Amino acid sequence: MTRAGKLAFWMASLFMALFTVDVVTGAFFRAAFLSDLAQAVLLTLSCGSFVAGLLVIEAREKGGETSLMTREEETR
Repeated sequence: MTRAGKLAFWMASLFMALFTVDVVTGAFFRAAFLSDLAQAVLLTLSCGSFVAGLLVIEAREKGGETSLMTREEETR
């Protein structure tokens, strides 16, 4: 995995851990430290970082392949 992919997954993990801690403290101790808007932004950042990491992995595995179809039929 590339450095950018690892960084994206680490960021996603960090954001999700922070979101989870806020939700758990709010549910059990009624002491949530983020507002609803901040929770939504944090969740969006976490999902976005995760998707970016997946895209980096996909780009690395595809290599030189293009996304255009060659219009060739597969024969069996």
